[in-house]
Formats: sequence, C-alpha cells, structure tokens
Amino acid sequence: MVHAEGKFLVVEETINGKALWNQPAGHLEADETLVEAAARELWEETGISAQPQHFIRMHQWIAPDKTPFFAFPLCH
Repeated sequence: MVHAEGKFLVVEETINGKALWNQPAGHLEADETLVEAAARELWEETGISAQPQHFIRMHQWIAPDKTPFFAFPLCH
C-alpha cells in the first residue's frame, strides 16, 4: 500500500479478461525478505522507488481456483 499526498496508489491489471484495480503486488523471490519484495514489486509494476516503512496488516483469502493468498501491505 502506497500513500502519498492524501492519495493511494493503485494499478490496473487484467484477470480472466476483466480489468481490475489493485495495489502493486507480487511474490517473494528465493532468499528475499518481505521488505525487499515489496520494494522490488513496487519498482517492477510502477517504476517508483521507495522503501517500505511500516507493516500495516496481513490479509488472507482463497482465490476462485482455490489458490491461497496472503497480503502484507508494507509501504506507507
């Protein structure tokens, strides 16, 4: 989650042919910390360089295809 100047950053992505708004997200690479992954994914998806500052909370959900997901919003 990126918050600056009273605004939240979202990205548009297409899932199953449908355009959706989401926060920049991704997965951990081998031997990568959550903080490193958050900074890398933000850069890869937006070109914005930032260092995560706070762990906000964790979300868990199951996708329609039964894939489990955990979200760790870290940037503020």
